Amino acid sequence: MNTKPNIYSIITLGIVLFIAYTYFYKNENNTFELREQILQSQIDSLANTVVEYKHERDSLDNNIHNLNDSLDLLQSSLVNKSNQIYKLKKKYAKKIKHINTYTVTDINKYLSDRYSK
Repeated sequence: MNTKPNIYSIITLGIVLFIAYTYFYKNENNTFELREQILQSQIDSLANTVVEYKHERDSLDNNIHNLNDSLDLLQSSLVNKSNQIYKLKKKYAKKIKHINTYTVTDINKYLSDRYSK
């Protein structure tokens, strides 16, 4: 049994019934001009919605660019702070190394000279 002719028959019958329904039962108020006006208003509404979405997208794109710029500034600041910390660490490492070379006598002499004035 072949089902393809049955499917084609059902589809053809459906199309014929749809055409008959739209031809015989169409509303008198639903003229071509009225349908055209409705479609045009829907098109205008969609166009307005598209414009609104475009503005929102542009605003979000600007926010993304601003956030990326802020992130770049923060990363630059982080690098600068890291470099400063490294320099301070290196500087104090030299001072600590230098302090460790002092003897007790050197420290006593330094303190007595400092506070004797």
